[in-house]
Amino acid sequence: MGKKYKVFKWVFLFFFVIFLTLYFSGISGYYEYQNYQKMVLTQEQIEKFEQDVKNGKEVDVKNYMVKSVTNYHNSFSNLGLKLSTGISSIIEKSVIKVFGAISGFVTT
Repeated sequence: MGKKYKVFKWVFLFFFVIFLTLYFSGISGYYEYQNYQKMVLTQEQIEKFEQDVKNGKEVDVKNYMVKSVTNYHNSFSNLGLKLSTGISSIIEKSVIKVFGAISGFVTT
């Protein structure tokens, strides 16, 4: 009974810490600030927009938004991809062999 209680206590503590982290980040306005940064146009884009308005050009907001592409590739993600691909190919080959052996028993 004591071991189950310790596991429950640590799992509860883990989720409680996660809850507090998310709660305080929400209160501090972290998420709102991140969304605000995504909305804000850079100064160069604002100047380009103002110049196009002065020149009477047709303006579209999509032409002035800064596209940020986040690259999530790093050594750990590449290792995970290679590992999962390798495991997948091993499992695929073993399943083909197992079903090939089973079909050999059934047809004879």
